[in-house]
Amino acid sequence: MGDTVVQDGRPGTGWRGVRAGLAVVAAGAAAGLAVEFHILGWTSIPGGSCGGRYRPCPDGTTPTLILAFALTFAGWIALLLTIGRFTDRRPGKALPAVLAVAGVLLALWPGRQAYLWMRGPVLGLAWQAGPDRPSSVRAEGVWTVGAHGSTVVRVRGDALVAYDARDGDRRWTLRAPVRESVCGMSEGVADGVGLVAFARYEKPCDTVWGVDTRTGRKLWERTYPGVAGFTSGSDGLLAADGDTALALTDTGVRAYGLTDGRPRWTADLRGKRAAGTCAPNVVSAAGGTARAVVTCQAGEKGSGRVVTLDTATGERRGSRALPVESPVDTAMVVAAEPFTLLLEERDERGVAAVLAYPGDGDDGDPVRIPLSADDEDLVPRQTSGEGFTARPALRATVGGGTLVVATAEPGGYTADHVSAYSLRDGRRLWRAGVDGVAGLVSSGRDRVAVLGERGRLWTFDTADGDRIGEADGVMVGTNRLTERTQLLRTHDTWIVVNGQGTKEPPLYGLR
Repeated sequence: MGDTVVQDGRPGTGWRGVRAGLAVVAAGAAAGLAVEFHILGWTSIPGGSCGGRYRPCPDGTTPTLILAFALTFAGWIALLLTIGRFTDRRPGKALPAVLAVAGVLLALWPGRQAYLWMRGPVLGLAWQAGPDRPSSVRAEGVWTVGAHGSTVVRVRGDALVAYDARDGDRRWTLRAPVRESVCGMSEGVADGVGLVAFARYEKPCDTVWGVDTRTGRKLWERTYPGVAGFTSGSDGLLAADGDTALALTDTGVRAYGLTDGRPRWTADLRGKRAAGTCAPNVVSAAGGTARAVVTCQAGEKGSGRVVTLDTATGERRGSRALPVESPVDTAMVVAAEPFTLLLEERDERGVAAVLAYPGDGDDGDPVRIPLSADDEDLVPRQTSGEGFTARPALRATVGGGTLVVATAEPGGYTADHVSAYSLRDGRRLWRAGVDGVAGLVSSGRDRVAVLGERGRLWTFDTADGDRIGEADGVMVGTNRLTERTQLLRTHDTWIVVNGQGTKEPPLYGLR
């Protein structure tokens, strides 16, 4: 009873020999895991470096590398010892090597699954567009076109460039007129037609094109008396709704046929008693209703109103006074429906709030959501860098009667939270912490997505702020952001659009 004996008298391959062989396989598996974890851990670091305040390491990197180093010492020492014991019983080099390699191969799949579990879900780079040329151009705004946003149109100062949302390939390019730059664009497209306006250097924004965004063909061109105060990129100068194109002028709003550019109607909004002191500031339209914000200034005093028009006919439906007494410094449309306005007046004790207008009539005051509250400040605009001036990339979105906006703690320098407010009564519904807000977009009927500055993507339920998916957010495998970015959602791809596309790509897709 005991070990079998071979002809030369040395122990053979009984149970002790089998156990010694299994020990070699196990040690080989440990050594294989060490190599695999080293490869997976180091290659998971974006750009070759991470850690610190601005670029955290992806989830699972630290435990993966700790295991890699631990198994490097334990696994290789165990492999040398087990091979030595095995060769004492079964001399030869081939069989121990085979057993060790078998252990390595057996560990590959479990090691990969363990790494995926430690890392959690990750959005990887699906595609990226080529760099902007010339390098001086920047994005003025973005449209998504087609079913599920199958095409992304990035409007630059010198051209409109359309990209396929599936692979980033260019579909078409439409150049701006010679010596003219994009100064305005419609917030969205209607029936596949978008509006874009151009201006010469230090000249009014007074040339508008209707563009078929499916083919990149210019449908029509009109020169109109543009707003003299706007000579560079500015939002709220154009709007598209139904079959009507709207353009802001120094005196009011002018309407054209959306597909043919034929003049429809003109509305003078200056007012009789304050003629010469009032001028339209922004125009917006949705659902057959157009709204124009008119601001007035007389010395250091200011006033204004929101005028509601029928988009098809130009008939005035109502007018509401803006709650201001000093000149208006900022009037920016957050959403066309329900009409939501970001308003800031010059008086430091004056209005600085998001105003929601739920109806079309003259009755009732707008719902007011102050930009500064006791425990947080709303940060709907990106204040650094250049880009997205014709259609700003706001860090705020409206859906389901709720405003979701980037916020910061009082005295904070960065927006490190998102908060939701009811547009019916201005009450805050929920607040959630994030690691900065690089982009924010509605990703569904009742969902909003936030791209963090440090490489995470969160999805929240707009009603209650519950996180959908991973509790800590999904890691983004690449974090190629510029100072100004915009997040988009297509059918199966997250698209990041950069304001400048020189060092980083102008846009790229994540899946």
